[in-house]
Order: sequence, then C-alpha cells, then structure tokens
Amino acid sequence: MLTKNLLKRGASLLASMVLASTMFTGAALAESEKPEQPVLAPRGKSIIEADGYQFIDLNGNGALDVYEDWRMDADTRAADLVSQMTVREKIAQMQHPTYLPRADGKIAPYLQKYCTDYGIGMLLIRELNSVETAATTMNTVQEYAEASRLGVPVLVSMDSVHGLSYVSGATVTGHNLALAATRDEELVTKLAEIARDEHIAIGVRMTLSPESDIASEPRWGRVMETFGEDPDLVTQMVRAQIVAFQNGEDGLNPDGIVACIKHFPGAGPQMDGKDTSPIVSDEETLQIHLKPYYAAIDVNVGSVMPYYSVPLALDMENSAIGSKAALQDLLREQMGFEGIIQTDWGMIWAIQEGLGTMTGEEVSDEEAIIIGVTQSRVDGIGGESIRLIDQMEEMTEEGKIDEDILTAAATRIVKAKFQLGVFENPYCDVEYAVSFVGNEEHTKVNLEAAEKAMTLLKNDGALPLTANAGQKILVCGPRAGDMMSLVGGWSSEQEGLTIAAAVAEYAGENDTVTYIADDVTAIAEAAKDADVVIVSVGEPSYQHDPPWSYDTLEITASQQEILEAVKANTNGQIITVVTGGRPYILTWCDENTNAILEAYYPGQQGGIAIAETLFGLNNPTGKTPLQFPRDMESVNDQSGDVSFDLENPLYDYGWGLSYDK
Repeated sequence: MLTKNLLKRGASLLASMVLASTMFTGAALAESEKPEQPVLAPRGKSIIEADGYQFIDLNGNGALDVYEDWRMDADTRAADLVSQMTVREKIAQMQHPTYLPRADGKIAPYLQKYCTDYGIGMLLIRELNSVETAATTMNTVQEYAEASRLGVPVLVSMDSVHGLSYVSGATVTGHNLALAATRDEELVTKLAEIARDEHIAIGVRMTLSPESDIASEPRWGRVMETFGEDPDLVTQMVRAQIVAFQNGEDGLNPDGIVACIKHFPGAGPQMDGKDTSPIVSDEETLQIHLKPYYAAIDVNVGSVMPYYSVPLALDMENSAIGSKAALQDLLREQMGFEGIIQTDWGMIWAIQEGLGTMTGEEVSDEEAIIIGVTQSRVDGIGGESIRLIDQMEEMTEEGKIDEDILTAAATRIVKAKFQLGVFENPYCDVEYAVSFVGNEEHTKVNLEAAEKAMTLLKNDGALPLTANAGQKILVCGPRAGDMMSLVGGWSSEQEGLTIAAAVAEYAGENDTVTYIADDVTAIAEAAKDADVVIVSVGEPSYQHDPPWSYDTLEITASQQEILEAVKANTNGQIITVVTGGRPYILTWCDENTNAILEAYYPGQQGGIAIAETLFGLNNPTGKTPLQFPRDMESVNDQSGDVSFDLENPLYDYGWGLSYDK
C-alpha cells in the first residue's frame, strides 16, 4: 500500500527512505559510504552546507549541530539536542495536551503559542471534519514547531483505536471486539497497515493503540476496544497490530508510526465493571493480563500507557500512573521496556484519585506531580494544562524534581522523532492525503472485515432472507437509523449506510421496507402486516461510562418494550440484530425471536455487511470473542479477572453459526 505510492508522496517519502537506511547504522557514517542526500523541506529555517551535503539549520546558529546532521544515529542526535535544551524545554517535550479544532476549521490562536513559544513535544488531535482539514492542520502545527528556538517537530497523536477514526472520511474499521470475531490475523494486519499509511498521509505519527486489555469483566464499558477475553487471541492480535503500525519488529522507523499499547498493567478486570476501579487480580492472574505486554515489548513497541486503576496484586496504594512498583520495578526493570511511558489523560487527577480510593489520603497537585515524575518517572504527560510547564520548572529550580529525570524523559521522546525521520520533513502532501485516505481499496478491505465479523448466534431457518420476494419488511429500534451505533466510540462523525438504509437498498423492488425508530404503538401496528420484522437492539456509540448501569447487561427497558410489542403483534419472522460493545444478555431474544445476528460495532461498512448477511450475500463466519451470559446472576458470580468463568453461558466463547451448516 504505502510503498506503491512513494512517488506520489514525493519529497517527504524520499527523505524517509534515506533516513531509514542511514539513521540506525552507528554514530557517524564513513565518507566512503557516500550517504544519499535526503530531500529537505524546511518552511522557515535555512539550509546550510557541510561536507558537500545540505542540512536544516534548526536552531538558526549558522553551524551544523550534531542533532541537525541526518548522517548520525538517533541516540547521538537525541543526546546532542537535549544537551542544548533548557529545563523548561525538556519539560515542554514531556507535555501531551489535547487540541480540538474549531468548528469553523480555523486554527485556534493558542496552538501557535503551544508549539512555537512553549515547544511542546506531543499533541493529541481529535474531531477533524475532513481529510483536507486534518492534513492542513498537521502542517500548520509543524510550521509552528519549526519556528521554535530549536526547531523540534511535534509528535502528533490520535486516539485512533479503530482506524483513522477521528477524521471524517477516513477508513474507520470495526472496533477490536468485531475484529476478534473474524479470527483473521492477516486481515487485522491489513487493516492496521491501512491505518498506519493513512496516519502518515495526514502527518500523524503516533496512535494511542492497540488496546491490549483482556475482557475478563463483561460489564466494563471499554470491552468494545478489546480483542475479547482469550489471552492468547488478544496477544496474537495486539502483536500483529504493533508490527503493522510500526512497520516491522525492530522498533520505530520512517515508514511506521509509534504504537502506544494500553492500559498497563491490564485494565480488563475492573471491579464490578466500574471504570478506574481497583483491579482484583492476584499475582498469578496478573501475569495472564500481562501477556500482551510481554509480546509488545518483544517486538519493540514504542510506547506504553498506564491506566487509572490500582493493580492490587502489586501491593499498590495508587493507580498504575502513580506507581513506581508498576512502571519502574515491573515495566522497566523486570519486563525491560525502554520506550516512552505515556500517561493516560489526567496524571494529577489519576494519582490523587488512586491514592484517595485506596488510603483515603489527599495529596496536592504538587505532591501528585512529584509522585508521577520522580517516582513513577513517566515520560509523556497526557492532558494536563499547559501551566504545568511553569509549575514543573519552578519545582525543578527548588530541587523537588531532579533535572536528570527530565533529561531522560525528553531524550526518549526526541529519539522517537529522530527514528521516525520527521526532523528533515515533518510535513504532509495535502493533495495526496485527500486522494489516498479512505480510498476504494481501503474500503474494500474494511468491508471484508465487517463481513467476516458477522456472528450468527441463532437461526431457526429464518435467515437468509430472500430479496425481491414481495414481502413487507419492518425495521425498528433506534439503533437501526443511527450511523454512529455502527461506527462506535472514539470517532468523528462518519457517513455510510445505517442498518435501515442498507436493508432498504438490498431488498428487492417488489419488497416494501418500513423503518420506525422507537414509536412502540406505530411499531406494534406495522408489525401486524409485516412478513419480516428486523429489530435492532444495542448500545449507543460510546460506552466508556455506560448509560446502562454497571451492574447489568440486560437490554434496556425501552428496547425490550419494542421487542415485546413486535412479538405480540406479528405472525412474521422476527430477526434480532445486535450492535454494541459488550456481551448483552439475549436470553429473551433467544427464546422469542427466530434469528439473532451479533454485529458488535462493525465500523463504516457495518450497515452493508449486516444487510448482505441478512439477504444471504455474505455467509456469516464470525465466532464470539467472549462468553455471552444467560442471566445477571452468573455475571455477578463470576470473578471479574479470570476469563471463561461464566457459569452456563447462553453462547460460549467461539460460538457462531453459518448458512452452510
């Protein structure tokens, strides 16, 4: 994919290709090796010449500094750059704030101050309404950064947990739970490669993924982001994504992006499903939840994100973000991780909340900073106010923070940027990005994934439907008309066919398709004449903090009312289509409807994949990536931190029917 478009990307990729062959070979290359001149693309700084080559004078001193010399390796360049930084500049490199673009598409004035005056090291961007806006914004960020004292580019990131999801018009795949249902590592790899290439095309070089948690607690609102509850499957898929994101197993390089695996040390076993609660794992069980992290470190993952939860197995009294035991003793020393430790958003709050939950102690903002920076020794600090730079600078001057700690953190961050090759040219080609991102080839692969995710839980012969049979088809339920109920959370608004629209398109000319969202009286009346009723149930797009209570996985009362109204009034076939990110209790549907199709959050192409499956154009092959409970009693009785411990599940792990058996 990316390699087929090298000429289109022009100077940017030429620079990257050269850097890939020169950056990792030693301190300085011998004259006899004759390194090839990369194409440089400064937009504000001057070009200088030395030894017959050209370099960007990033600090504007008129001389070739070591960090400006693309012939040097990443470690050497990083050490030189950080040696020239003030305390304040080192602190700024550690900052990872969030930028939300203005509705009118104009750049907010404070962004220039962040990048030029403060010299922030990283930036999370969300909610971009088009590919053109995305690429243009990234270029503006880098222009601002180039104008800073040392000309250090910004490492731009996204919470892109299922494709380039925060850019409208990009390729947005199903959430990982849907991908896990495919059991197709090769397909997951292809999708991750597409995501990588689309990220690079718009100038984003870090993804805050893959999600590596093992979904042992089915009530947790982030189950959708996981690959299910099988530790081996989760590990397999996470490893595949990392290798694809980073373009190989040997660490960061110019043709990859930084993968940030999360949420260390495994956030799947949230107590009673409540997000940020203590993790109940004992030491033996904790090692199971750590399996994906060992695999990630084995393939040189660039970054690890600790979570808000408290891993009790480590005898901790704070969240992982504020834990030396978790981040230094375990992650650094025992597991050998050498990359960037990137906090989840809100380090200060997380440390205060974690300590307060476990001990009842209250700590000040300053005390929380000391815990996070000097004890946990995090590198990237996510989501804090830019004023933290002033506070940390003052604390360093007062001797409360050791500058050596700041030096180490800043070095890891700028080293990653050198490895990615962004110092020579951090800019993207806007025209190319518009033509490449979300292209037809990517859409085809995305549709294939959605098709393979379709999991047929029950079928008494009602499926597949026959198109153009002169039948009356009623589609009902609020999720059926909502595109984002297919796309899922962590996404900008996306276009595509809803379930109702896709059914209407795939039914024949002689069929009549009616959609009623949630008017129970109207649904009951329409059901009387319907030959087929398709009832869509599930959750809205974002389930980080579920609107359904943490103590239930039951279908909501309003949706249950629709189901019962249909059952009471139709003589036709009742098909249940389920979308969402957790294993809902479908016992009533199993007993009272003719077929159940589990679609998870299948992504942009989900509506098409559902309609194709209903009408027999796609033979469902998906397998459940976790157990589906029969009742809440079994959920309440399970341990929460151990996989496959539901008693008598309605659908066991690996369940899934097809039309040919």
